Amino acid sequence: MSKKILLTVIAVVLVVVPLSGCTTTGEEEPIKIGGIFCMTGALAAMGDLISKGALLAVDEVNADGGVLDGRELELVIEDSATNDATAFEAYKKLVEVDGVQVVVGPMISGAVMSSGAYAQEMRVPMVSPSATSPLITDQTYTKWCLRTCTLDDLQGGVLANIIIDEGYDTVAILVQDTPYGIGLEEVITEIVEDAGVTVVESIRYDEEKLDYLTELNAIKDADPDVIVQVGYHTDSAVVYEQANGLGLGTKVWLVSEGVVGMPPEDYPAAAAFMAATNFRGCTLAPEPDEPNYVAFVVRYESQWDESPGVYCDTVYDAVKLIALAIDEAGEYDGAGILTALYELGDGYIGASGPITWDTNGDRVSATYGIWVLTDEYEYEIIDYIPF
Repeated sequence: MSKKILLTVIAVVLVVVPLSGCTTTGEEEPIKIGGIFCMTGALAAMGDLISKGALLAVDEVNADGGVLDGRELELVIEDSATNDATAFEAYKKLVEVDGVQVVVGPMISGAVMSSGAYAQEMRVPMVSPSATSPLITDQTYTKWCLRTCTLDDLQGGVLANIIIDEGYDTVAILVQDTPYGIGLEEVITEIVEDAGVTVVESIRYDEEKLDYLTELNAIKDADPDVIVQVGYHTDSAVVYEQANGLGLGTKVWLVSEGVVGMPPEDYPAAAAFMAATNFRGCTLAPEPDEPNYVAFVVRYESQWDESPGVYCDTVYDAVKLIALAIDEAGEYDGAGILTALYELGDGYIGASGPITWDTNGDRVSATYGIWVLTDEYEYEIIDYIPF
């Protein structure tokens, strides 16, 4: 069974709210929670859709009576600009100016890692819908960084198993030099090498350089059976356009979820390459007949007049879990919310499927989808893999 993920780039809309100070005083004041999303930068198209998933959840919580005996939930959105340092400054602003006690986001792994120590110090937890790097797990602050997405040790396993199951002998790995890219690189390398597959090149690149001819020529010279690439929209688009010019469209390409949703109208040369080659990607994707997911898609499309993209369901689940945790804690307090989140995250059934966290705040299982870009330039999932 397949499903189409329609991704439309529209104008960025930020939620602007007055700076009214602490949210814990005054029974009628709303409970403010923070949201740090990539509203601009390399993942702007993804961030816009994800922010709408969070806003949908807030609207539903308020329609159901709010939190703490009738107080409305209010989402204060900050733009991370797909940048680690900007995300950290956003986190500080939300805590020190807006008085939030819990944050949804940041979206990318490096941004979580830039903010994690601060979250622990200030006792203001985060729930990221899309920061997938296993490197976060090893940090001293990891329990303050819960994730409704799954980790790249699972996604990397899916990609590695495709390489092994389809019988490829050699692979080249090309990833961003970021926690996201490095995490996937390490997982895939370990699994395929244990299975006897030779990694002929493993290259980390600067996502901001936007010229990768040197790296791609090294891969061309190595002549692998398959190329694994991990990046975001802007850098990946350059990779594909330049790869096409070097004749690398004859290779098998396997890519990560950071690429899905790249707007074809913004990157026509890259889209043409993706649609015309043996090109597949991996992304977190609930089974299409999962009742909670189906209901979520209907509500999202009704509110926003467009279809949700990757991680829209996980951010929706993050907000719903936070609202439940605030009520469970009985007060708007970061440490209490954190404790309640761990209690709630044990078989919670969300739009993205069952969510169970381990002691590090890592989601332990999910279903992945294998996607392609069709000749009509639509993202379509062609297979589902529980993992």
